[in-house]
Amino acid sequence: MLGSVAYGEADRIVTLFSRDLGKVSALGRAASKSRTRFGASLAPFVVGEAALEERHGSELYVLLRFEAREDHTGLGGDVLRLAHASYGTELVHRLTAQRQAEPTIYDLLVELYRTAVASAPSAWVLRAFELRLLEALGFAAALTRCVVCGVTDGAALDEAGATVVSERGGLACARCAASLRAGNVLCAQARRALLAVAAAPLASAPSLAGVVDAGATTRAREAMHALIAEHLTAPLRSLEFIRQLRGQP
Repeated sequence: MLGSVAYGEADRIVTLFSRDLGKVSALGRAASKSRTRFGASLAPFVVGEAALEERHGSELYVLLRFEAREDHTGLGGDVLRLAHASYGTELVHRLTAQRQAEPTIYDLLVELYRTAVASAPSAWVLRAFELRLLEALGFAAALTRCVVCGVTDGAALDEAGATVVSERGGLACARCAASLRAGNVLCAQARRALLAVAAAPLASAPSLAGVVDAGATTRAREAMHALIAEHLTAPLRSLEFIRQLRGQP
């Protein structure tokens, strides 16, 4: 479940992300009271099976029943795990369209929940999630070529650091960047680390934590946030929460 809001005294409108239907909204009648049909499973980070009834002429389904299959609400016991899972959930909520099946993204979000439970929180898990999410949406980050001149020479991108050109979805080599509006610079170590996690299981991403230095980790984070921001219409609440946890302004 991606989120829910109260509707009347006992009803709730819930936003679900289904492997078969994509993002859908549904009315759960008496959801705040009925434990028979919903139990305590209408909560974030719960993966389950929903029975939906379509309403003629309405975008809103009726949620008849929801049965939990994987309950990851225990993430709430660790504020950083909670923040990371919330960030992934909000990204999926904001970047996907209604009623458009996205099985790859569904599997990726479930993988994020499982990784957040099994592994210590890691910034590189989020980088891997962001890269794979953008690719699934058709916005794959161009990290192996200059988006201006098209050069695919890794040395040309790494020699003086590549500049993130967020409106073009990738990097510009130092020569081309000189004629562009200044952006974040992605150092060679950060670019190579992003390439390493781009297609890897999320569970393997934390291994980079002791290999990539703090400066490169920051550069990678800034680059991905700039690329993602191009597809958002407003700031992410979960990202602001993570920044507060890091003590950033």
